[in-house]
Amino acid sequence: MSTFEVTDGVYGIDIGMFDSGVASVYLFDDDEPTLVDAGIAATAETIRDGLKECGVAPSELSNLVCSHVHVDHSGAASDLVDAAPDLDVFIHESTAPHLIDPSGLVESSKRAMGDHFELMGEQGPVPEENVVGVPNEGRTLDIGTNSLELIYAPGHSPDHFAVWNPERELLFAAECLGLYLAEADQWLPPATLPNFDVELIADAVDRLEELEPDRIVFPHFGEWPYDPVEAFETARAELRRYDERILELYEETGSREETKRAVDEELLELAPPYDPAVESFFASLLTDGYLKYHDRV
Repeated sequence: MSTFEVTDGVYGIDIGMFDSGVASVYLFDDDEPTLVDAGIAATAETIRDGLKECGVAPSELSNLVCSHVHVDHSGAASDLVDAAPDLDVFIHESTAPHLIDPSGLVESSKRAMGDHFELMGEQGPVPEENVVGVPNEGRTLDIGTNSLELIYAPGHSPDHFAVWNPERELLFAAECLGLYLAEADQWLPPATLPNFDVELIADAVDRLEELEPDRIVFPHFGEWPYDPVEAFETARAELRRYDERILELYEETGSREETKRAVDEELLELAPPYDPAVESFFASLLTDGYLKYHDRV
């Protein structure tokens, strides 16, 4: 079990998706204990154990904020509701129905993830009475000494929220700023199927920068270790660099599979101890996300 303290009363739980250091969820231990993101269904027990390690019984959880509906952010929601029957699960109103009936989400995820999907686990339904749909205007949760502002930031997906904690000037960027894999010290863009949008992400990055956060944490993975200003600069620059290079590779190779192989070899530099499956997973999402955005696949 790997838990880590972000700041007093705020903890990260490494859910062990594929490997350590790949995906995390975050706990606010406040009057209303609140979890940001739910990880994948296969790691529900890991999340429950992590809550206990942080001093919160799973049955005590009051709120769950799913930054978006992708299975690595909402997958364990039903298991968490089983442990805490009064849990409020916040998600964008457009994808709230996919928590209640996840069958369509599961099928689209299988298409997007291919062979990797079997590692995600079986996502169960969340009772309708537990699901709280959030509009584009967002919502503020007062959970005790802290408040959490859900800020609409589409681009990685149409239902995507970042979470802002103004009391600590702490930004949970979800995947708006991409992914920062600390053990490789590498940033990756937030590309995925089927609704990745470069321009929407660029706009969201600009809007989140206006918050002037003191600290930034990522679900993939952990806390940004440098000046927060650099996170936004990196996000903008690398978003465009990958966009240009993946298109060039596709024009050179003429096929999705060859482009993916080239992305894996040229653009990804994930160092050990990451499992090769991690690199393959991200290479697939990046290639397909950008090529779909440009109508190449």
